[in-house]
Amino acid sequence: MQLLDYAKRKSRKTERKSKRLISSFLSRLFPVRWKEHNELNYWKKMSKEGNLSNKFYEYFFTTHFGLDASHYEDKVILDIGCGPCGSLEWASMASRRIGLDPLAKEYMRLGAKHHRMEYIDAPSEEIPLQDDECDAVSSFNSLDHVEDFNKTLKEIKRITRPGGTFLLLVEVNHPPRACEPHEISPRKLLDSLRPEFVCESLQVYKPDVRGIYQSIRADKKLPSPEETKEKGYLSAQFTRITSSKQI
Repeated sequence: MQLLDYAKRKSRKTERKSKRLISSFLSRLFPVRWKEHNELNYWKKMSKEGNLSNKFYEYFFTTHFGLDASHYEDKVILDIGCGPCGSLEWASMASRRIGLDPLAKEYMRLGAKHHRMEYIDAPSEEIPLQDDECDAVSSFNSLDHVEDFNKTLKEIKRITRPGGTFLLLVEVNHPPRACEPHEISPRKLLDSLRPEFVCESLQVYKPDVRGIYQSIRADKKLPSPEETKEKGYLSAQFTRITSSKQI
């Protein structure tokens, strides 16, 4: 009996090791497709479990950043890497509310087709919107997932109008992973967004095993957030101060 249990444990260990090796191989060979495959599987699992709620988004777009819903009155809002939950369903006061995601077409099958917000199936490196078209841009738990960090920031600068708002929630100081291929530090982020954006507020929160939103709600802030090298979840608000055409 002990020999049989040992054999089963050994088999499971070998199976897990094989899966890790296959995953590592595929992530190197087809990085973007493999990342999107894993992300879509995650959302399918969440959908199956009935966990695609969007009730918490309004708090993070408003109260968390000290904004009122009226801030978005008659505004064009773009949420980058929106996922299938309906992150802007709450924003009925906006003139246009757009979710951008390279998996948007797949999200229609997970229930997004019933949402009132607009979805655009496109990567963050090539946003199909005009220069200075957006009054508010957000990236919640998505900036470290993009294919090209620098191109994405360039596009955010291009589409955000002078005086517009950029709201950011992102995990920082983690090593590159299959679905989060970028190691972002607060200092790197600030330097990359200058001179077009000025930072209005920035905090880094200690990580909670329950994820980014629960970590921020727990309100355990790390000291010296702009320079910290500790893993955590960054929350920052920026204002666009210069037109991309002037740079």
